[in-house]
Parts: sequence; C-alpha cells; structure tokens
Amino acid sequence: MNNTMAGDDQQRSEVVELVTRAEASVEVLENTAPNGSWAMTAFSRYRVCELLGVTPYQPYAGDSTDDPAGLFEEAAGLVDQFEVSIEGLSWRLALADALRSAAKDIRMVADAREV
Repeated sequence: MNNTMAGDDQQRSEVVELVTRAEASVEVLENTAPNGSWAMTAFSRYRVCELLGVTPYQPYAGDSTDDPAGLFEEAAGLVDQFEVSIEGLSWRLALADALRSAAKDIRMVADAREV
C-alpha cells in the first residue's frame, strides 16, 4: 500500500477536506494582512500538503472563515487514528506532526497580530 494512501479512504478524505478548508481560511487571512506575516506558516502548511499529496491553495467553494488552526488540529486527531502498516507508520507520524506544526504556526502568527 502506498504510504500516502494509508488509512481508511473515508478518514483520509475527511483529513483532505479539513486541510482544504484550513488552507482556504489561511488564504483569506493572507489576503487581508498587508505585512505578509502569514507567510511564516507556509512551510508547515506546505509540508502537510506534500505528505497528503494535495495541491496547496486548491479552490474551495465552502465557508472560508473557519479557524484554520482548529481544522489542522482536528485533522491531526483523525490521522492519529489511521491504521497503517509498519511501513506507513513514519508517514502517519510525520503527517500528524506537520498538522500540529501548522496549527501551532497559525496560532503564533494570529497571537502576534493581536498584540
């Protein structure tokens, strides 16, 4: 089994949906922030997309005012539940770590903007 397809297909689809929603929400925040501070979240977010095999900034027709950090955390919780082979374990751990890092980076930038 391909490591990027590890886990139940429905769970993976839910994770992809959460990441897509989070990315759309961050894109809205990026477009409204004149100083480019959201760029500091790009590495961890890109890492998530790379591990999932999804394209960053995919078009999203739904609500894009969600809490992106919360969405990344929710996705990490789902990834923790993926049942993978021993060969897929490092992928699952890396993806969960990337999701949590993205959430942490987003919270850091959001907190700094509020100061």
